[in-house]
Amino acid sequence: MGMAGAFTGVADDINAIYWNPAGLELLNEVEVMAMNTRLFGLKDLAYYLFSGAVPTKKLGALGLSYSQFGCAEYRENQTILSYGQSLGAGIYFGFNMKFMSLKIKGASTNSDYGKASALGVDVGTLADISSKFRLGVMAINLNAPRLGNCPDSSAQMIMVGASFRFLSSYTASLDLHLPMSLVTTEPEIRAGFEAILNRNFSLRVGIEDEPARFTAGLGFRWKIFGFDYAFLTHPFLNSQHLFSLTTHLGNCRR
Repeated sequence: MGMAGAFTGVADDINAIYWNPAGLELLNEVEVMAMNTRLFGLKDLAYYLFSGAVPTKKLGALGLSYSQFGCAEYRENQTILSYGQSLGAGIYFGFNMKFMSLKIKGASTNSDYGKASALGVDVGTLADISSKFRLGVMAINLNAPRLGNCPDSSAQMIMVGASFRFLSSYTASLDLHLPMSLVTTEPEIRAGFEAILNRNFSLRVGIEDEPARFTAGLGFRWKIFGFDYAFLTHPFLNSQHLFSLTTHLGNCRR
C-alpha cells in the first residue's frame, strides 16, 4: 500500500494474491489481512477485503481472498483461491482462480444485468535475477471471462514489473500495465519506493500516469500485528484513504 500499485515485481507479502500470486512462495509466515477503503471518499463506493495466506514446507503456498465493493443497490463480490510454487533457481510460478459476481438490487429477473457471475484465471511468474533485482509478470483474466450474457469480457491485462533492493532496507519498483485489448491503448506506468526505517516502521511513496496521481503510505509492525495506511490523490475526484490490519502467525518453513 502506498506504492501506486507498482508491486508486480515485488510481491513479497500477502498482497501477492492480487498483484502476483507467484510471490506467495516468498512468504515464511501465515498472514491474515483485513483492508477497507472508500473509493474517492464516497460511502456508497466502499471496498472491503479479507485475505489469508499459508506457506508450506514442500507444497508451495496457498492463499484465499474475499472482497466486496459497492452498496445495497449495486454490489460486486470476488473470491480468489491462489497458489504459489518455487520452480527452482529463483523462479516462481503462481495462479488465481477467481469467482466474480455482480448483483443489482431491484433489477428485473429477466434482465441480463440483474445478477451474474463468472470464473476468471490469473497467472503470474517471478524471477530473482540477483539478490537485489527481481522481475515479475502477471496476466489478469487470461481466460477472458464474461459476466452472465454480457457480450464483453472482463478487463484483461498484462502487468510487467521490476524491483531493485539496495542498502538492504530500500526498494524501488516499476510497473507497466498493458491492457489486452483490440483497441490500441497506452500502457499505464507506475513507480514506487519503500524505505524500511527499522524493524517496526516503513514509509512508501508512488506515482502513476493514468490517471496522474501520487500515493504515499506507512507501515507499522508490533509483535505479530501490522498496520498499513495509504493516501491516494486524484486529479479531479476526491482523495482516497486505505487502511489495513495484518496478523503474522508464525514461521511455517521451519
